[in-house]
Amino acid sequence: MTPEIIAVLLILAVSLVLFVTEKLRMDVVALLVLGTLGVSGLVTLEEALAGFSNPAVVTVWAMFILSAGLSATGVADFIGQRVLRLAGKGEVRMILVIMLTTGVLSAFMNNIGVAALMLPVVMDIARRTGTPPSRLLMPMAYSSLLGGLTTLIGTPPNLVASTALRQAGLEGFELFEFAPIGVPALVGGALFIALVGRHLLPAKMPEGMGGEAAKAGLQFAYGLEERRFGLRIGEGSPLHGRKLRGSGLSATLGLTVLSVRRGHETFGDLGPDFVLESGDILSAQGRIDEFREFLGWQALEMASGDEILQVLSSEKLAVVNATVAPRSELVGLTVEEAGFRARFGAHIVAVRRPGKVIRDDLSKVPLKAGDVLTLDGPREPLGKLGGSEAFSEVQMVSQEHLSDIYPDSDSLIELMLPPDSRLAGMTVARSGLGETLGLRIIGIARRGGSILFPDADEVFEPGDQLLVLGKPEGLELMRAIQSLELLEDDGEGGSMEELGETEGIAEVTFSPRSTLPGRTPKELDFRQRYGLQVLSIWRRGRSWRSHLRHMPLEFGDALLLRGPREQVEKLADDPDFVVLTRMAYGDQARAEPGKAVLSAVLMLAVVGLVLAGVLPIAIAAVAGAAVMLATRCLTMEDAYRAIDWKSVFLIAGMIPLGTAMESSGAAHWIAGGVSGAMEPLGLWGILLGIYLLTAAATTIVPTTALVLIMAPIAIGTSAEMGIDPKLLMMGVAMAASASFTSPISHPANVLVMGPGGYRFVDYVKMGVVLALVVALTVLPLIVWKYG
Repeated sequence: MTPEIIAVLLILAVSLVLFVTEKLRMDVVALLVLGTLGVSGLVTLEEALAGFSNPAVVTVWAMFILSAGLSATGVADFIGQRVLRLAGKGEVRMILVIMLTTGVLSAFMNNIGVAALMLPVVMDIARRTGTPPSRLLMPMAYSSLLGGLTTLIGTPPNLVASTALRQAGLEGFELFEFAPIGVPALVGGALFIALVGRHLLPAKMPEGMGGEAAKAGLQFAYGLEERRFGLRIGEGSPLHGRKLRGSGLSATLGLTVLSVRRGHETFGDLGPDFVLESGDILSAQGRIDEFREFLGWQALEMASGDEILQVLSSEKLAVVNATVAPRSELVGLTVEEAGFRARFGAHIVAVRRPGKVIRDDLSKVPLKAGDVLTLDGPREPLGKLGGSEAFSEVQMVSQEHLSDIYPDSDSLIELMLPPDSRLAGMTVARSGLGETLGLRIIGIARRGGSILFPDADEVFEPGDQLLVLGKPEGLELMRAIQSLELLEDDGEGGSMEELGETEGIAEVTFSPRSTLPGRTPKELDFRQRYGLQVLSIWRRGRSWRSHLRHMPLEFGDALLLRGPREQVEKLADDPDFVVLTRMAYGDQARAEPGKAVLSAVLMLAVVGLVLAGVLPIAIAAVAGAAVMLATRCLTMEDAYRAIDWKSVFLIAGMIPLGTAMESSGAAHWIAGGVSGAMEPLGLWGILLGIYLLTAAATTIVPTTALVLIMAPIAIGTSAEMGIDPKLLMMGVAMAASASFTSPISHPANVLVMGPGGYRFVDYVKMGVVLALVVALTVLPLIVWKYG
């Protein structure tokens, strides 16, 4: 074993560990592999960068564009709607129609896009027939993978396998060379699931699906009516003239204002700048018990202005002025981004600049070099700031200047909460007291000891009494909310049946490539970003209807959104979402018949040119994509969004590893070991071993990267054994694309997990058996064709 082989195998091992542990994104790992191979000299400059011009890479991104064009012009929607008519009501027939239709589409379109397209169609079939979606969605996802086995362009692993053969100086696969093996796998898989495998799927209808949800045209029953009540703004209320965003109803109480009735007029499209008036009747959604509890809050003013320091002096309060250093890491960051409280244990009272003192909305203020930050907090952490490189100067505020720190408008307040307060179990940050009411919690008095300057993640306990610092406006807003008149029997405004002509409702879930999960609607500024209101979040069989702004979003969530019709319609083109239901606002077809025909003809032309041998697949795909863009079947912006750049960089970055394995002799070394171990078992044993190894690895390694790793091994083993290299490469491609055994093995599996209510074990039960059925189908056909 040479040093070059050891180095390549070490890079391979590290990349596999990173793929499995997911410490880094898979495309980042691929680029690191490329860089390491280039820096170490294991590949030449041309070999290191060859992946970006590789025909497989070019074909992959071009096919993403062609697939998006078929969807954007309505071709795929047209096919999907025909499925609704053909599916019938029998479960066996529904599964067969859905799987075969999805499989045929996946033969020529990106399988993730097909799964996203078919998801709302299948959900609609389930709703209309009263069938649990769990009986239909997993078969649909699996058929999108099986359909990819039938053609060269059906899935990236097929393209990569063919390109690997050509790079080795061998004959690659033709466009429909996969069909004699892949089509029987698709048909056999569909028949198995429809007749036998469906009994392995969950059969329980998710709680909240059907019934009232079906009547409303929705997939899930969000129970909005159960949490709706009315609030009247009284005469002379401080809420009069205040914008909805500053009312505190959402941030403090987690309420969603669905509509406002003013006299004989009802306003449904409520933006954050909608101005409230006395006499308005608000149709609110949330927990009425929390509102009643808030009515019982009592605020007692203890001190104001410089009196605050006299009260707090015994609590070891210190105040300093800290100047931000020219090269401080804080420069350019907002107070919120800097995580100031967590890092320095202090609170910013004011930011002082020449001729200006900033006291309000400090969390959004970008810090500059030379800013003087007035900080208060416990003496111990403040005393350590002098040694921090973030500040050029730290000065303790003298006793005679303390009166300048807190203006006369500030007040120290004791907030007395009911013993069974809703705040129990909630963190300081999530309470919303500081966000809208402008109250900063100085201390918490509780049994067993008090807490001074609690952290944002401090959890309230039953019976806590709070010492807070705030302005009169915060107290005024608190009392204004308490002055609202509760109308529990109000049933007007806000129901989906009473949407105005300019309003719409939509149910959406996240696409597999969405970047939104993991963040809260507040962090995303959802209302401002999309112009839509989040009414409810459906998660694992339960509807969440209050405090949504602080709820981290997850893959599999179904969001019920309401807003202007034009904003709702834009969701269909947003790459972050898959629209589950559009009937609630009258689905307006985006399809243009002329463009639909043109895009279909272009796809057929690409296939025809490749079949006739006129053009290579990469050139034909690029030409077809270019014409589709030139004829405006798809905009360039939509084309960029349609490309899965993660897959592109993954393939481009991993191709040099295959080159290095071949040139260093690592592939030959591994192939010698494989052939030596498997030779006694004959051709069947080698094929079975390669197939099972690849199939098992799909659960932990990205399929495209896996093919790039396995390709030189399969080609080298074929040479050692004297067999057709296509035999083992076809086995690798088939095994890599049959990613059934876990939800994380393919994005299509993740997409249906939430709407179908699946658990991890459901994928294992069905996926393992289906993988065995596919293996028993394709292995004899591979041997028959190439053996």
